[in-house]
This record gives sequence, structure tokens and C-alpha cells, in this order.
Amino acid sequence: MSATQDPSYYRCPVHEDHAEAVLCSRRRRLKVLVQETSIDGFTVLVKPCDANRLTIGRPWVLEYEGTRVEVHGQWFFNSPDGHVQMGLRRLRDLTKPGSPTGPLFSKWRSASIHDMGFSGLVYTGLLLVIFLVLAMPGIGDALGTAPKIESAVLWLWSGMGELVRGGH
Repeated sequence: MSATQDPSYYRCPVHEDHAEAVLCSRRRRLKVLVQETSIDGFTVLVKPCDANRLTIGRPWVLEYEGTRVEVHGQWFFNSPDGHVQMGLRRLRDLTKPGSPTGPLFSKWRSASIHDMGFSGLVYTGLLLVIFLVLAMPGIGDALGTAPKIESAVLWLWSGMGELVRGGH
């Protein structure tokens, strides 16, 4: 801890694997990187062009790790790497009660298959393999899953056929 930091609270650095977040200002959704978290706020990195689009004096919403937090910009600093570093103070938690939280659910809610990366494709492939094993005649029949999976696939296939034929 440096001599300038207040010893009464601790800043927790965030590893870059878990740093992705979205800062919402009115209807704008800006991608940011969370550098640090603390009990009263966050330190984030924003692209300079995105920092110019933020309206000072209005609260923003930070979507991070499956949570939604209303924040207020406290300070800005032009970092040497060309980004703008911002200090955000927590105002209130806007996360809906009962909503799934954590990085897995937030990633699936906000990401497409194109920006999931290699690990997302491996996860998707693993789920497909498990699904296929449960549908196999020998294993699936013994567990009782094969007939259910077969009926679900046939139901989806008939629905796709109706969609292609123009039925609603």
C-alpha cells in the first residue's frame, strides 16, 4: 500500500480475464475494462473516443460480472497507453433480485458465438458431446434419455419445417 492510499479501505486489482464490462450512458453502451474494485467504486479504462461521448453530471450504469450498478464519474486521467482512466463511485445496486449473477451468466447474456473465443467454443462442443452421448441408443436407452431427446429433436424439426413453409 502506498503512502497516499487511505488504509481504511482496500482496492482490489482485477485480472484482465475478468475485466470486461459495459458502461451505459443514456442509450449508449460503451465497452470498458475494470482495473480495480473497492467497497465504494471502480477504476475503469475507456477508449478516448468513448470518454468524449459520456455526459458528466449524470449517473451511469456499469454492467459487470452479472451485476448492474448505478455509478457516478468522480475523476478522469489520460493514461500513458492512450486510454482514459476513470474513477467511478457506486451509487446503488440495480441488479434484479433472483437474476443469475457471475461471469458465466453475464457472458452468455451479452455475448454472441463470434466473440466468445476459443473457450466458448470448447464449452459448446463439450455440451454437444454430452447431449449426443445421452441420445445414443445404448446409453440413452439405459438412462431413459434417448426417447425424450428424440421427441424433442423431432418437435424442433417439425417446427423448423413449418417456419420454412411459411406457417406461423
